[in-house]
Amino acid sequence: MRSLLLKVFALAVLLVPAPAASAAEPPSATVERLNAALLEVMQQAEEMGFEGRYARLEPTLTEIFDFPAMARVTLGGHWSSISEAQRAAFTQAFADYSVAVFADRFDGFSGERFEILGEQEARRGAVLVRNQIVKSDGEAVEINYLTQPQDDGSWRIVDTILGGTASELAARRGEYSGIIRKLGIEALIQTLKDKTAGFADD
Repeated sequence: MRSLLLKVFALAVLLVPAPAASAAEPPSATVERLNAALLEVMQQAEEMGFEGRYARLEPTLTEIFDFPAMARVTLGGHWSSISEAQRAAFTQAFADYSVAVFADRFDGFSGERFEILGEQEARRGAVLVRNQIVKSDGEAVEINYLTQPQDDGSWRIVDTILGGTASELAARRGEYSGIIRKLGIEALIQTLKDKTAGFADD
């Protein structure tokens, strides 16, 4: 677990320098808002369908996640080699796909509940919020979130840690780098668009 946290925190260092945050709202409050939105779409998943879940989650996730910073980190050194237009297109495709992943994953309700277990300080002011989803049979699955403070005193999520060990940002960075090296940035942007559209077709 320690090695994972070091890797996650190292990714956090690559994000924008973190300003001092106000004590008015803890990082866990951001995750609480996310959990509430996810629980809502889970409870209404069937009647909403994928498109309804996406529409409900998109404004909340756009506010809670720092998608522009996350998009930049996933490209690593490739970010400086692409045009401003390509950066904007990739960031939008990245955000759309990220919302679609949540809309696809949280597609039903069987008595689950979310629990926030605590906060753990990271480097440069970042905080890991330990969180889990508890199934009706009592089985718990960790879904932790790395957060960074903003100028207005709020906190935004910059990474999702599934199962308590798997950094989504790190996984995407490796995947995206391979696509860019083989096919280029335009192919990566189109791949994300295709994946997002594919969720709606399932």
